[in-house]
Amino acid sequence: MLLPFFFLAVLPGVAQYGAGIAGGTYEGVWGLGSQPASILLNPVKVEINIHRTGVDLDNTYLHLDQQEIGLFGFGRRIRVDTSDAALGPTLSSRRSVSLDVRSMLPSFSLRIGTNNAIAFTNNIRATLTALDLNELARKFGIDAISLDPGTSRRMEELKVLSAAMSWTEHGITYGHTFQMNERVRLHSALTGKYVIGIYGMYIDNQAPLLSGINDSVQVVSEVNADYAIVYPPSDLWSTGLGGMMNGQGWGMDAGAVIEWMRDDTATATPYWLRIGAAITDVGSINYTKRSEVHEIRNGVASTDEIDEFEIEEPIQLGSALSELFLNDPNASLRGRSFRMVLPMAVHASVDYCPVRNFALRLETIFGLTEPTSGTTARNQLSIVPRYEIRNFSLAIPITMDEYAEASMGLSIRIAGFMIGSDRIGGLVGLNSVSGADLYFGMKVRIKGKS
Repeated sequence: MLLPFFFLAVLPGVAQYGAGIAGGTYEGVWGLGSQPASILLNPVKVEINIHRTGVDLDNTYLHLDQQEIGLFGFGRRIRVDTSDAALGPTLSSRRSVSLDVRSMLPSFSLRIGTNNAIAFTNNIRATLTALDLNELARKFGIDAISLDPGTSRRMEELKVLSAAMSWTEHGITYGHTFQMNERVRLHSALTGKYVIGIYGMYIDNQAPLLSGINDSVQVVSEVNADYAIVYPPSDLWSTGLGGMMNGQGWGMDAGAVIEWMRDDTATATPYWLRIGAAITDVGSINYTKRSEVHEIRNGVASTDEIDEFEIEEPIQLGSALSELFLNDPNASLRGRSFRMVLPMAVHASVDYCPVRNFALRLETIFGLTEPTSGTTARNQLSIVPRYEIRNFSLAIPITMDEYAEASMGLSIRIAGFMIGSDRIGGLVGLNSVSGADLYFGMKVRIKGKS
């Protein structure tokens, strides 16, 4: 019964790449996570990424209205009563909590001649998706639940469907430009990635039955749960890097952009229209070290036994839960390896530049995976006006997660330095808050000869 709360407490879970920086002519290697062809849109000869990090947290449960938010915290105090908190509106059929952390380590791209480019990238990522938490969100904060003798009810508060993963990926991208005619070019690129799994878990816990037997005894029965987990080493220092390498797999990204050029291309925005499409994170990780898969069916335990439940280290969790609900520490074990798919998504974009240095971008992201097979990429729609010159870019992204409530952001690039947030509007009361994000990066560009 404690397992869902353990997973929610650590909340490691999906980041969008940053709508405000997407699509710029000098986006380059930063855009590989959403559009592999971005390395062909960059006019520089060499681009070296020093560091880029993005963090994105979102939920479709609780919202803070804009009138409750003061400028940088100096306005009205925010008070949230969780017992009466209303679940936020959503157009999605399932409510969710998601967290995505991405960090691009030293990476680079290189133009080869006029029509070819390659890139080598290194990334660390962590994602979590939790679904079906409606009743848990309503009851969060309640310390104890009791029943009168002879009565029972389903504990929807403990129904959880969740998955989390963390991994490193090391990729090589090849891109080629097809010159359709003097003004039309088709850019296409493919990325292959070797993936090292660090952590993984999933849980599908159905609502158990709570029954009042007498004045002092309550029993939780019909406990049905499927879960798998990678246990971190108790002493990472002694295991070294080997303690972080608990699985491996392969991934792939592919994308294409068709581009209509201006008559005069000697500007920071040499095109007037780009239409792109991509599919990202096609692949999976097979966790084979420190891994366990468990299945509990019709488990039973008294609430007193649950209250007394404790473990000394995480690796005891699977056998301890099996002992608690099935009276056998090995009864729930089904295997010592499991596979999880990467958060696959489809991206489609239109970038329109009616006037030199000014552009308007429309992009949509649609996630293709769901727990427990893996974590998910959040559905998203963004509209981004942007001003761009060679050494400066300013964008004001308007994003809609799950195609619902809109948030406003701000992104700035100065030469090879970038910082932005797709939800900065919440800080100044321009929109309601259902999450937060921040992304920043630094890279070196070498222009080379035309």
